[in-house]
Amino acid sequence: MMNVHLNCIILLLVISFHTAAYSSDKPNVLFVAIDDLNDYITPLDSHPGIFTPNFEKLAKRSVTFANAHCAAPACHPSRVAVMTGVHPVKSGIYRNMFGAHGPRWRHESPILEKAVVLSQHFRDHGYTAAGGGKIFHTLQWTPGDSQNDPQSWDIYRGDPLDPISMDWPRPNLISDSDAGLTSGRPLGGSSQLFGAAALTDSDEQTGDHMVVDWAINQMNMDRENPLFLAVGLFRPHIPWEVPQKWFDLYPTDRIQIPSHRLNDLVDARSNGRQSWHKWVLENGQWKNFMRGYLASISYVDHQLGRLIDALDASPLKGNTIIIVWSDHGFHIGEKENWEKFALWDQTTRVPLFIHAPGKSHDGSETRAPVTLTDLYPTLCELAGLPIPSQCTGVSLMPQLSNPAQQKKECSLTSFQFWGDDRPSHAVSDPRYRLIQYADGFEELYDLQEDPNEFDNRIDDPKLRTVRNRLASALPSNAAHIRPIPTDSPFHQGHNPSIAGKNIQISLSVHPKKNQPDGVLVSHGGEIHGYSLFVKNRKLHFAVRLNGEFFQISSRQEVPSVNYSVQVNMSDTGEVQLFVDFVPMAYGKFPNAIVVEPKEPRNFGSDDRTAVGTYTAPFAYKGSILNAKIHHHKTRH
Repeated sequence: MMNVHLNCIILLLVISFHTAAYSSDKPNVLFVAIDDLNDYITPLDSHPGIFTPNFEKLAKRSVTFANAHCAAPACHPSRVAVMTGVHPVKSGIYRNMFGAHGPRWRHESPILEKAVVLSQHFRDHGYTAAGGGKIFHTLQWTPGDSQNDPQSWDIYRGDPLDPISMDWPRPNLISDSDAGLTSGRPLGGSSQLFGAAALTDSDEQTGDHMVVDWAINQMNMDRENPLFLAVGLFRPHIPWEVPQKWFDLYPTDRIQIPSHRLNDLVDARSNGRQSWHKWVLENGQWKNFMRGYLASISYVDHQLGRLIDALDASPLKGNTIIIVWSDHGFHIGEKENWEKFALWDQTTRVPLFIHAPGKSHDGSETRAPVTLTDLYPTLCELAGLPIPSQCTGVSLMPQLSNPAQQKKECSLTSFQFWGDDRPSHAVSDPRYRLIQYADGFEELYDLQEDPNEFDNRIDDPKLRTVRNRLASALPSNAAHIRPIPTDSPFHQGHNPSIAGKNIQISLSVHPKKNQPDGVLVSHGGEIHGYSLFVKNRKLHFAVRLNGEFFQISSRQEVPSVNYSVQVNMSDTGEVQLFVDFVPMAYGKFPNAIVVEPKEPRNFGSDDRTAVGTYTAPFAYKGSILNAKIHHHKTRH
């Protein structure tokens, strides 16, 4: 018997030691995504006058991949490619697609339906996955329009399906007419989203600062498991609005616009956005917009510095992989283009820095061509995780340990331009770049001799062999572009069937201070439908049955801080309303909703005709998280 007890004790010790070793041996991961950051930063092209000291520090403690490229030159396809490891030529996702509330990309592309998100893969192997800010596509001015996958995270800052819209203040804007500017500003003169203006707010009141504050807190929490921490920083994405002190770094009289050539498109194919450049030139805004972009870069450089300094002061120091990347490059007038949506090097080249403790040859630079789909397998190999079969990229471990190591694969960036019936592609090796458009037009650049891509060398017989070699890296069977799946449950306005069904609603509510009222979720309108809403600080659930109005209401006011709501409505019309799992109201309607509403379901508003006793849209100003709605028929 003593031997049995002794064996059990030894077995328990072995298991405990194995578990402790598993947790301590696994490196943590700091995964930083920066929006719209191009190569102006000091470690890359170092635009004249740029102030990015923290990128300089990062370059000294990591490997700089100076020839890294996005998989697609737009936020949504680039980020889906990074987070799934699947290139657009396989998925068919080449462009931004708006109007999502959840991972609609799973239905945009059939091969992504069961794809394992990078954060989920780390969760599946013992990590705690925490995310904050913009990781999947969303915008400052599109609340609730997010392609994030909440189920792939243990923790997410705020609402994973509305992660940044509440965070960003805006300045007091002067109308274009009052400022003496012409009409026709891209993206609209009233919003001035395509514009630059200093904020009177402090850094602490801006979105990226708050996301970094949250991330610092995550790094200092006690945990049993290693941490995968994804931090999404939104600037320097438009609008170029950051506190005044960052603008002060760049006096207007010292601003240098980028190198450019008149009639630069004479030997290149236009991407169809010269109207943006025309408006900028006509209104004398080139230097002003450059100033805003540079100010935004220095602002995000500061936030990156705060993050890295906090890592060094945290328990994670010395055992954390650092990856800093941008979703694509950016034009400030180069080739008469603004923003992205093109296949030139300025559009597709991205900052990429990787530090792996004990594995990376820090302080070095490599020109080995990289596609951002290489990040998924690289992280897997660095953390000792298996590489999922879905991944189309290759690990960068050879270049991390030896930056001089050659890489046989070219980078590959793909995009489908408006009006084309198939995607176009660009490939790069360490020196040359070939672009092949859908119509067969080609551009070939020697980036060593011509980094600005002024001279298309496609007809140069001396480079025929180069052209043919690069052309062999072009995809031969690229996926067709995928349409927006309007029947996806993650599509905003999706109309799930609810007629004659039980309806169960659960969600978390984060009120905005002193603004508790608004629609939480609605489906239908003044003829058929339901609405869950807060009015006069009380919770109400209303239905319309062939135009007749019925409602139950809580007697107590909703909490002023975060709370949960549950609604159960049976197919016989019985309704129960809960707040924080406490019953708040009960009612019996004549029956359930028996006719499918024609008006779509919406979170945070009732966009058309009102179901409840309010004036549509009666938008909710706080955040709605973890919304789950189930519809099913009772089995008899």
